[in-house]
Amino acid sequence: MIEQLRISNLGVIESAELELGTGLTALTGETGAGKTMAVTSLELLLGAKADSSKVRRGAKSAVVEGVFSVPADSEVVPRIVEAGGDVDEEDGTATVIISRQVPASGRSRSFIGGRTVPTSVLTEIAGALVTVHGQTDQLRLATPSQQRVALDEFGGAPVTRAFATWRSAWEAYNEASTQIEQFEEQAQDAARARLAYEALVAKVDDIQPTRGEEAALKREAQILENVDQRFSGLSGAAASLSGSDAEENPALAGVVRARQFLDSAGDSDDVRELLSRLDAAEADLSDIAGELADLAAHSEADPERLSAIYSRRQALQGLRKALGMDLDQAIEEADQARAALEDLGDVDATRERLEAALDQARAAMDKAGKALQLARSSAAKKLTAAVTAELPQLALPDATFSISVTEAPTPAAHGKDVVAFQLASHAGAPLAPLGKSASGGELSRIMLAVEVSLAAEAHDKHHTFLFDEIDAGVGGRAALAVGHRLAALAATSQVIVVTHLAQVAAYAGTQDVVVKESKQKSAITHVERVAGDQRLGELARMLAGTDSPTARAHAAELLSTADVAR
Repeated sequence: MIEQLRISNLGVIESAELELGTGLTALTGETGAGKTMAVTSLELLLGAKADSSKVRRGAKSAVVEGVFSVPADSEVVPRIVEAGGDVDEEDGTATVIISRQVPASGRSRSFIGGRTVPTSVLTEIAGALVTVHGQTDQLRLATPSQQRVALDEFGGAPVTRAFATWRSAWEAYNEASTQIEQFEEQAQDAARARLAYEALVAKVDDIQPTRGEEAALKREAQILENVDQRFSGLSGAAASLSGSDAEENPALAGVVRARQFLDSAGDSDDVRELLSRLDAAEADLSDIAGELADLAAHSEADPERLSAIYSRRQALQGLRKALGMDLDQAIEEADQARAALEDLGDVDATRERLEAALDQARAAMDKAGKALQLARSSAAKKLTAAVTAELPQLALPDATFSISVTEAPTPAAHGKDVVAFQLASHAGAPLAPLGKSASGGELSRIMLAVEVSLAAEAHDKHHTFLFDEIDAGVGGRAALAVGHRLAALAATSQVIVVTHLAQVAAYAGTQDVVVKESKQKSAITHVERVAGDQRLGELARMLAGTDSPTARAHAAELLSTADVAR
């Protein structure tokens, strides 16, 4: 509930202060006096977009401040504390000051409990305390999306729970759909990659190269290509060591003679050491000579082996050219390709798994959609009955109101339902969409009926409703009905109505008048509370445009009627 509203330098208002209490407060005044600025000030406290052009000429900034009170155990109190704001608590009531500063140039600033907060936080907290219905809200009520929002609000916890389940299922379905779409896109790339990997592996596996194989074959080919030269060298070396028909003085024979000579040199340590070394040299030379002879004996031409080497080297060279890399790199790339093929896995199995998950998500979404539609349909019946009960009190006794909940062609974030408010404004008229079947005045009263029904279902006595000229297009008996119903709503909530109709204002427990006074070259607007004779004069002005005895008599009759009706 708003206890106090202070406005400075906003539009035509230089300074104004409204003391607000429970019940219905009517805000009246001449056209152009500044009633709209009073509404604008409250909208600023609720986080509306700041407009620097609304700052009073010559002022540095406009300031709007509201004192709000809520139960100490209200859900909004911890949120204020979380935002860093100060809250005064006394006798079970929490009081907080919310303000907004709009500079003539630059960004606006928002404060809750003395702490600067983002506008989004201001909107969240203050928006939970006040419901504003301006003249444009009638148009919004005519749209299916806003009608659905109103129905969901009326539906309360059952609709909220069903909607939460739907939203979760809808998001899961979208996620499953996205996954399979991405898979199909990636599957095309994967198919191309698979072909490339398989082709590489096939080429390498067809040749089956080994690391270092090409160098080894080259060395072996060189040996086979020079077999005669090899035999000559090996056999000559063997002959020079062990002797042959062509070699009369082999090395081993010289070693034997040297040993014989050394034997005759006597028995001494140095001679024995030298004899031992000669023995070792003789043994080594004998082994070397044997190996040389063996190699020479096996150094025969092998044309078949040489041909096989040539063929193998040609195949290896062809693989290198085909892949554009050396053989060791080709072997490495083939190993990596095999690993990549394993990672790609079974495409068909993956597709089946994702399609099964999508089917499961679709089934869960359909189930959640049906539950949400059932909850909304139940709420629609209750809201239809509640609004229908209000219509006679709003001078629409022959009107028929109905809410239909049908399935939408495609699911969306809000569900699978199309919510339509329908009205037959008089007996015998067919039901038609609210925006097409209702006049401006009828739409105002339907909106009021819906709001009263919502208030009875969802709001407590600490909530505030602001109606800005909800009586537009209404007059006579219908205006009295609107005033009476606003007074009924004010029995359970704080209601502020900006009105130009005396029939509505007469039902208010408190009436404040926005007054514009000319002051030299400018005008100053302030707010005055009227009661008794002053209020009678204001109602007379609203009725007849002048404070005449006849108008006063009519105003007195209105007040008497309103008192009796309340």
